[in-house]
Amino acid sequence: MFFQNGQKITSLYQKITICICIFCCTISLYAKEKIVLGLTGTVFKDDLKNFMDWEKYLEQQIHDIDVEIRFSKTYAEMNQLIKEHKVDVAYVCNSSYTKLDKDKTGTLLAIPIFEGSDKYYSYIITKKEKPFESLLDFKDKIFAFTDPESNSGAIAPRYYMLSHEIDPKSFFRSFIYTYEHGESIKAVLDGFVDGASVDSIVYTRFEQKHPEQISKLKIVQVLGPFTNSPIVVRNGLSESLVKILQEAFVKMHLDPYGKTILEKLSLNRFDMPSHQDFSNVAKMLEVIENQR
Repeated sequence: MFFQNGQKITSLYQKITICICIFCCTISLYAKEKIVLGLTGTVFKDDLKNFMDWEKYLEQQIHDIDVEIRFSKTYAEMNQLIKEHKVDVAYVCNSSYTKLDKDKTGTLLAIPIFEGSDKYYSYIITKKEKPFESLLDFKDKIFAFTDPESNSGAIAPRYYMLSHEIDPKSFFRSFIYTYEHGESIKAVLDGFVDGASVDSIVYTRFEQKHPEQISKLKIVQVLGPFTNSPIVVRNGLSESLVKILQEAFVKMHLDPYGKTILEKLSLNRFDMPSHQDFSNVAKMLEVIENQR
């Protein structure tokens, strides 16, 4: 009798095990692939809600994927995450892309178009009442850079100073890194620093959201133009997924929901990479790295 019951228990256990295996296999067949979308101080943090909508848009356009947004504090950290395949697609600074391209760890996916152009600038800003008229007027003052690897927020102004035989390390009384363009603008507004170098697109976005605050500032110098900060994908991502992602970006302005998100970000559309030239950024980086 015990043996017979044991057989029944074993048989029941086998059936349960088989059912669990079938269930797990079924779940795995329909498991969605996770895509990690990386964002840095390149973007205006006030636009977080819009980027969450961007996440939803991609999930709608690409079936069977879950998109997860991941912020990094620094540009270098994002590049490392891309290299380690912890981020799949990212909105990065063009200087970051230049390094990814050099290391063969990331490739261009799409170029954002802002006010009909694929170009942007580095703005040197200060308060309206300040006497400064160029970057070279900030000697012995306090200055805010964005990120050590931000083109508009550090690379371009540092290269400009070096080209005038000025060492940024000894030129200012002190300087800080805010790690976000919006924070650099606020640092000037609050009088925490005398001036800052910021992304022209983020400056325009800040102006659209806070016109009364921007009216207290002035742009004393413009450096550039440079190719807009691009969307990149990590190397090793499947070609089929790269094509699907690229199509979702470049057709975003044709989709009602996608167009709404773009309008909120003040972007016209995303273009396929074509004639864009990052050689001027690569040259500046080389000069700066040779000075270290």
